[in-house]
Amino acid sequence: MDNGKISVRYARALFQLAQEQGCEKAIYDGMERFARNYLLAIAQFNEVLSDPIVAKEEKVKLVEMAVGEPIHDALKQFIAFVADHKREDKMFLIAVKYLEMYRTKHNILRTNVTTATELSEGSYEKIKAFVKQTFDAEAEMEVKIDPSLIGGFILDIEHTRMDASVAGQLNALKNKLKQ
Repeated sequence: MDNGKISVRYARALFQLAQEQGCEKAIYDGMERFARNYLLAIAQFNEVLSDPIVAKEEKVKLVEMAVGEPIHDALKQFIAFVADHKREDKMFLIAVKYLEMYRTKHNILRTNVTTATELSEGSYEKIKAFVKQTFDAEAEMEVKIDPSLIGGFILDIEHTRMDASVAGQLNALKNKLKQ
């Protein structure tokens, strides 16, 4: 069976369990922390989770440690269930699928904002309001600072990019002058 189908089935089962127990958000938060921590140490996670010599209990502890605190009991039980079925190496894909399911159900768009300087609270709220009005969805924002933009911002929403940076405008002007 391919990894995509396995991860979708496990994620769907976890999502249904979370809905039944009313803990979707708690599990979402835990899976978000796990995915972020996993990406920080992807090589080490892959090595340990796919190693048949490493004990199941150690793999469970590693995943729980990556989830961090607080960890909902349903998620703890799910991690043990995955380990019992020797699918620990699929945990990252399961987490990604769960996050996608949650965002779809709750109409949340991943939004990356890159600015030249620190974003004020007012600007942050205006961008969230823009996403709500334009896409009729809540924004889950990640903010990055890139001084090379000079001023303004770049807004990436799912597969759409809006470049309102000074550097972007200068590049557009430069390209126009070349023609």
